[in-house]
Amino acid sequence: MRLLKLRAYLKAAHFGPTMLITAISFVLGVQLWWEGPAYFIAFTVFLGQLIIGWSNDLYDYQDDLKHNRTNKPLVAGTITPENLRKTTFIFIPIAVIANLIGPLGLKGGSVYLLGVGCGIAYNFYFKFSLLSPLPYAIACAALPGSIFYAVNRTPPLWVLAAGSLLGVAFHFLNVIKDLEQDRTSAIGGLPQRLGKKISLAIAIILAVAVGFIFNQSPVSKDFRSIEFQESADSSVFSVGGDRPTFVTLPTGYSQSVPAPLIIDLHGYSGSSADQQGFAKMDVAANKRGVIYAALDGLIDSQGNQFWNASEACCNFNANPVDDVAYIQGLIDEISKKVSVDPKRIYLFGHSNGHFMSYKFACTKPETVAAIAGLAGAMDIALDNCGAKSTVSVLHIHGTNDDVINYDGGQILGNLFTSAQESAKRWAGINQCSLNPRVDNAFDLITILEGKETIPTIYSCPSASVELWTVEDGSHGPILDSSFALQVMDWLLAHPKG
Repeated sequence: MRLLKLRAYLKAAHFGPTMLITAISFVLGVQLWWEGPAYFIAFTVFLGQLIIGWSNDLYDYQDDLKHNRTNKPLVAGTITPENLRKTTFIFIPIAVIANLIGPLGLKGGSVYLLGVGCGIAYNFYFKFSLLSPLPYAIACAALPGSIFYAVNRTPPLWVLAAGSLLGVAFHFLNVIKDLEQDRTSAIGGLPQRLGKKISLAIAIILAVAVGFIFNQSPVSKDFRSIEFQESADSSVFSVGGDRPTFVTLPTGYSQSVPAPLIIDLHGYSGSSADQQGFAKMDVAANKRGVIYAALDGLIDSQGNQFWNASEACCNFNANPVDDVAYIQGLIDEISKKVSVDPKRIYLFGHSNGHFMSYKFACTKPETVAAIAGLAGAMDIALDNCGAKSTVSVLHIHGTNDDVINYDGGQILGNLFTSAQESAKRWAGINQCSLNPRVDNAFDLITILEGKETIPTIYSCPSASVELWTVEDGSHGPILDSSFALQVMDWLLAHPKG
């Protein structure tokens, strides 16, 4: 019964068009940002579309009864107008707040809500007017415009034009099937006045015009993130043989000046592309003149990419792969092809990738100057880390991490260290004082309110050890380039002694 009610509410929201708009918002979010905020953007857009669809069915209820449109849930009696009205009023403030405080931000959220307002205005006024295409034109330009504004970019005029024309074309196509019934109900929008043949011709012309605009516009350039555009001129080459990876040289790289190198490691089930979008370390690398390589682990029997990093995480099939040797081989190959500063080689990893950065530092401390990672750990067994020389270590961990617990835990019976124990263990290796100081909190994760990150700093004779505790931080928070730049600057401040 509840499932039938849910289906009725979705149908009343005009499920097809609602999901189409939601999908478009997700695609735009991925292109202009990355998947993390794109999912949230799609959800907030979906909420706005629910309001438009429900208000339409509520307003049209009497007319739908008149024409016996039993495909409408209100007419079919699956839900009552009172229930739909109550649900609509509950969801309106939720949709408004979610769009204004979510990834769209105040500017982007306001622009999108303008589009929602236009959709509602069409239901109550414009469908009776010669100006009936206007709210479609504004709303369908507002959607891409809001996502551009969310990443602090001015939407290109061709994007707004294409969105408007597509919206108007959809308006003409959408009402053709009900033209005769609309006329008997005194609905006098422009398509109803022009008739079916002219409306269809206009829709086709507008669709062709949109195709022409796309063909004549810099689509691939404009639908890329700012960060991607900033690094677009960087040189890229491939290394790795049968496990290839791409290496990106920063803008302004010169063979005569040795540059730092950072190896970026994804989490379990992730990929190099996911890691770039998530951590933004490629952006920070380009801005700081660092050579960048994001690597891919092998695929396990579940189809997930992994690193053979520790007993706890995440080689669940006991694959004999030696990922330490793989990473070392890539570093050696990169160093032969370009000018790498051997005293400034760094690793960054997330989750399983963070475990892997520890494994590499334990095994090859002579290679790496410093490692940094988010939401990872080490095996409990002390003899699993054989480092005999120092490596600077930055451990970042959220207190609300429900995957790799801040206080330690186990995966399939294999124990892993707490965040504090991981830092303390390296403090011992680096011969630091085991009485660290707690410094002033600062803002590392922009999406979390206030100064949420508390640094615990060990006093060391050479290589440094720090634990950055993110209060209320999750396993995979939404990150931006500010996070990447702060981590990159910490790494660069700790070259090999």
